Amino acid sequence: MFIIFGVQRKVTRLATVLALCAFCHTPAAQVVIKVRTFFSLFFIPIIPMGTKYRATCTLCGQTSEITAEEAEQAQHAQAMHQGAQQVPQAPPVVAGGSGPGWAAPPAAPQVQQPPASLPPFNPSQGAPPTGPAAN
Repeated sequence: MFIIFGVQRKVTRLATVLALCAFCHTPAAQVVIKVRTFFSLFFIPIIPMGTKYRATCTLCGQTSEITAEEAEQAQHAQAMHQGAQQVPQAPPVVAGGSGPGWAAPPAAPQVQQPPASLPPFNPSQGAPPTGPAAN
């Protein structure tokens, strides 16, 4: 009789946030993942053995372990950046804490569109007229 048993890991991507890397000390995108380890019997995960949270810097590629609270803050920061509705309030980061200060990525700059009344630019005519006299 064969009994096939072993250990399986399930990886879940939780968030991608802008934070200061603990290794290269550069503000870069950090990918936050949750790794759950299970005892499996006949390739079916049966007993959960543990959960770890990790942040990977997209600039230098180094991975560091983080706490569950820091992973939750990262999820909250990403949800706030995406404009999610009714997100539970995350606890504030205490100054001098051990983890990185998770923050939502900065908002994209607003691009100003030219008024629709200006004629299209023709390079053979030189610079287009601008200012109040152009209208």
